[in-house]
Amino acid sequence: MTAERTIPRTMGTQHPDNASKPRWAQDAFIDTQTEVEEAYRCYSELDAHEFMWDWEGKHVDESVVEKLFENYTEFFQNTPLGRDIFLTTRLPNIWEEKGYRLPKAFVNVISANQMARDHGMHAPVLFEAILPMTKSADQLHFLHQRFRQVKKAFDAPDELELIPLVEETHAIQNVDQLLRQYVDKEPRESIRVFLARSDPALNSGNAAACLSVKAGLDRLQRFSEDTGIATHPILGVGSLPFRGGLNPATVDDFFKEYAGIRTVTVQSAFRYDYEPADVEAAMKKINEMPIQKAQSVPEGLDAVVDAFSAHYQRFIEGVAGTVNAVAAYVPKRRERRLHVGLFGYARKMQGITLPRAIAFCAAMYSLGVPPELLGAGSALAKMKVKQRDALYETYRFFEQDLERAGHYLNHENLHALARHDAGWEKVEQDVKTLEEQLGRKLGPKEDEHYIHRNLTSNVRLLLKSKADVSPEIVRAGQLRKSLG
Repeated sequence: MTAERTIPRTMGTQHPDNASKPRWAQDAFIDTQTEVEEAYRCYSELDAHEFMWDWEGKHVDESVVEKLFENYTEFFQNTPLGRDIFLTTRLPNIWEEKGYRLPKAFVNVISANQMARDHGMHAPVLFEAILPMTKSADQLHFLHQRFRQVKKAFDAPDELELIPLVEETHAIQNVDQLLRQYVDKEPRESIRVFLARSDPALNSGNAAACLSVKAGLDRLQRFSEDTGIATHPILGVGSLPFRGGLNPATVDDFFKEYAGIRTVTVQSAFRYDYEPADVEAAMKKINEMPIQKAQSVPEGLDAVVDAFSAHYQRFIEGVAGTVNAVAAYVPKRRERRLHVGLFGYARKMQGITLPRAIAFCAAMYSLGVPPELLGAGSALAKMKVKQRDALYETYRFFEQDLERAGHYLNHENLHALARHDAGWEKVEQDVKTLEEQLGRKLGPKEDEHYIHRNLTSNVRLLLKSKADVSPEIVRAGQLRKSLG
C-alpha cells in the first residue's frame, strides 16, 4: 500500500448490535440480500467512506459489487468504488474455522475487479482484506502466498493488501512486534492495522480492553517513527462503553479518549438506534475531524491491564451459566453461521464458552448488571497508588464510562440473583466495593433508566418460568440505544 491513497475515516459494518430496525427496512433483521442495499445507503446517505463486507462467521452475498453497480450505476460512476469510497472484505480465519471459504473470498476479489474493468468502472474495486484474530505475521505471509497462487491461476493483475485484526489484550499492547515481523517479509510504505475493542472486553473486561488499545496506539506511533512506515489504525467499536462507546452522543469524548485512530467502525446500533439527523451530524463530524497524535502511555500500564483482567475473569466464571441462558433469547439481527461444531468456532475464555460479544453485552444489560462493572471494584481496591495514577492518566473517561453504564444497574435484580447463586453474590459485593471506591451510588437517574430497570426485572422474573423474554430484551435495548 502506498502512503498517498485515501484512508477512510468511517467504516460501516454489519455488526448485529441494533435494537431498532432501520427506517428503510421491514424489520430489525437484515438478511444477506438486504445488506447490499444497506452498504449503498451507508455510502450515499451517511457518507461512510468504507463498508466492511464480512465473510467471517456469517453468510455473505458474493455478488455484492456486481449488484451495487447494477442497482446504483450512476452513484458509483460519480463516486468510484476503490478510489473515493471503499468496500473491504473481512476474510474467514482458516486457523479458527474451516478453510474452504477462503478460496471463494479470494476468487470473489479477482472476479469483482475483472467485472469492474469489463464495465468501464474504476478498478481495482477490491484490494484490501481484513484477517480477524491475527496471531502472527506468518499467517499474513501465508495468505499473501495463497492469494498470489489464486491470481496466477486466473492471470489476474490484482494485489491484495492485508489488514491484521488484533483481538487479544497482550497482542494489542505489543502490536508493533507483529508489524515488524510482517514487514520483514512483506515490505510496504504504509499499513492499516485493525485493533479490536469488543472481544478484548469480552475476554478481559472493559478497562483492560481500553488500556490495551491505548498502549497499542502508542506502540503503532512509535513503530512509524522508528521505521518510517506510516500506520493507519482502525478501531472496531460499538455504542456501549463495554464495546468502545462510540455513538452519536459521545463523538467528542471518544476521540479525546482514542487519539491516534484513523478509521472507526460505525456499527448497526450507531446507525439505526439514534435519530437520523443525529446520525448524519455525527458522521459529518467524524469525517471532518483532524487526525490526532496518539497519547503516550505511562510505564507499568501492563500491570494495571493484568489486574483488571484477572478480577474480571474471576467474576465472569461464576455467572457464565446465567449469561448464556439469557443470551439464548437475544434476537438475531444477521444471517450468522454456527460458531460451534462443524461450521464454526466458539468464543472461549478460561475454558468457559461465552456468547459473542454483542449477545454477551445484551444479556448482561438485560439482567440489569452492565458488564463494565465486573471486577472493577476489586481491581481498584487492591491497586497501588502508582497503578491507580497510571489508570487515570491513560483511561481519561474511566469514571464517566462506569457512571454511564451504571445508570442501567438494577440493584434489586443483582440482590435477587445473589441470594441463590454464589457467583452473583461475589458480583454484588464487587459492585458495592466499586461504589465505595468511586464514592457514589450507581443506578438509574433519568426516567428512561427507571423504565429500563423495570424491564430487566421482568426479564429476571420471566426467566424463572422459561418464558420468552426477547420482547423485554429488545425494548430495553431500544432505551439504551443498542442491543449489545
